[in-house]
Order: sequence, then C-alpha cells, then structure tokens
Amino acid sequence: MDPQEALSVMKRNTQEIVDENELFELLKRVDKGESINAYWGTAPTGRVHIGYLIPMSKIADFLTVGINFKVLLADIHAHLDDQKSPFELLDHRTEYYKQIVIGLLEGLEVDVSRLTFVRGRDFELKERYGMDLLRMSAFVSFNRAKRAGAEVVRQKEDPKLGGFIYPLMQSIDVPHLECEIAFGGIDQRGIYMLSREFLPKLGYDKPVCVFNPLLPGLTGGKMSASDENSKIDCLDTPKKVKKKMGKAFCPEKEVDGNGVLAFVKTVIFPYLERKNEEFMIDRPEKFGGKLTYLDYDSLEKAFVAGDLHPLDLKMGMSEYVNVILDKVRKRFEDRPELLDAAYPKPVKKSKKTKKKSKKN
Repeated sequence: MDPQEALSVMKRNTQEIVDENELFELLKRVDKGESINAYWGTAPTGRVHIGYLIPMSKIADFLTVGINFKVLLADIHAHLDDQKSPFELLDHRTEYYKQIVIGLLEGLEVDVSRLTFVRGRDFELKERYGMDLLRMSAFVSFNRAKRAGAEVVRQKEDPKLGGFIYPLMQSIDVPHLECEIAFGGIDQRGIYMLSREFLPKLGYDKPVCVFNPLLPGLTGGKMSASDENSKIDCLDTPKKVKKKMGKAFCPEKEVDGNGVLAFVKTVIFPYLERKNEEFMIDRPEKFGGKLTYLDYDSLEKAFVAGDLHPLDLKMGMSEYVNVILDKVRKRFEDRPELLDAAYPKPVKKSKKTKKKSKKN
C-alpha cells in the first residue's frame, strides 16, 4: 500500500498519533518490504465488554497497511494494579481474554493467523528485562510514575507499590516485544509519553504511539466494566444485547457524547467496508421499510436532520453487534468451564456458618 494511503488508514478513528511524521517514516519502510511491529496490551482483569471492539477494529487497520501485530496479554500487570486479578486466577483470566480477543477479531472478519499472542510472564521475568526495569526505576521519580499511570491504574489513598511499577513495565514492554509502535486507548497516553521520554536513556528508540478514543457508555460518559447498565458484555445473549441497546443513550439529532453514533463510526462502518457492504436497517414496511447508508457521513447527516430515528439506529446497530459477537459466543460454547474458572461465583455463607461467626 502506498505510504500516504497507509497513513490515511492509520489516522482514521484515532484521537492522536505521536508522532505522525515518525509513523509516516515507518510506513515508508513497510512499503519497501521491511518488517515493522506494533502491539496492543490488555490486562486480564474484569469481564470484557464491546468497548474492546474499538481497538480490535483499529488492529484490523494495522494489518491492512502491512504492519505486523502482537497482542500482549499482560497478566502480571493485572495483578500489580491493586490485585484487580487475584494471582490464582491469572491463568484462567488470561485464557478467557485470549479467547474473547480471537472471537472479536474473527467476528470483525480479521485474519487472526497474522497476529501473535504474547503473555507477559513469558518475557517480563527474564534477566535483561529485570535489569532494564531496575535501571528505569533509577531515572523515574515517584511523582512522575504516579502521574503517568493516573488514568490507568487504581490509586487509592494508600496505594500499593505495584501501581507505580506498572507504568515502568509497560514502557519496557515495547522494546522487549521488539515493537516500533505502541497502540492503546487515549487513557494510556501518560504511560507512553513516559516511554518516549525515558526509553532512550536505556538505549532504546522512542516508540511511535497511536491512540484510539474511548467509547462513551450506553448511559452516557465513559463505558465502565463495573457499571452493568453502561456496557454490553461480549457474552450477552442476542436478546440481552437488543434490550441494552434499546436503553442506550442516543439523544435525537445530537452527535456529541452519543455512544451509539461513535460506535457505528469506529466499528461498524470499517467492518462493513471490509465486507464491501452497506449499513442496512431492516424495518417493516409499515414503519417505512429498509434504510441503507453507503458511509458514516451520510448516516450522521440523516440522523442530525431527523430522518433517522434513534430507535431505528439502535436496532440496526444491535443486529451488527450480535453478528460480530456470535463468533465469541460460539468459542465459549466449546469452553463452558472457562468463564466459571476465570470469574468464580463467591461462595455464600450458610445461616449456620453466619451464626457461628457471630458467636465467635
């Protein structure tokens, strides 16, 4: 692909690229046949929601322009971040995340054979990595590490030390994964600016950083894994997906803060582009019949003009989301035990046990 065309693909649906000129130079090297690597990392903590389709859609763009891609399953990070994942559950949650990511990418019709999955502990426990971590800790102040991870790690009144090791490790991950590009949500910006500042002190190149926007939640604001009403779980049933979509925050004629429109733009239209299909809303004839849109701009114009009703938009989006999530559901039909192992239900105390504990 021509470097200028490739840059256009890389820029779409991103919030920021640091630095665009550096990325363009890498794309020129790709055009000459050189191997350029990028990565995206995820810490296997809570259950995955459809907000993950935002980075998955962008991963498809990386592959489209010829960049090799690695997915880091950051298991150690998941435990360091205030033990969001208990150590004994890391294996199960890492496998759960891997299967979810594969299912989402397959649902988006991305060729997963061109991806490499890497687990954090497979390289983060090596001697050279440990030495780089110690060396970086000699350069980075406590306040700098705190500021870098403020949008990512949980910082309580008396925070654990792991939350400050976390951004240093994420920085060192980039060269140890042999990647020139780091990709993540805009909430990761602080950490990757730390990377660009301090990795050269260890003798490594500054990574190019590509940031995607965060998806607004269904109730408005940021989508949160802890807010059941704000997210659609990747294993929700088709019926539940439609029900949640029906309650989504999608004010008539408004674009700003509209999570439904943002999702359609960043996920659904790139997905349909790969399939060479139009966005279609299959309404009954008594409600006006089918609606089709060739691109996002035409859909947004129709929405702003009031020609596309929020309920129709949400109905159309839920159909595509269910098609995509079907690949994920099928993967877990063959792995029914994995979800329970990754997220075991808390054991309820019997009444007798409660009475004994009160006596004690």
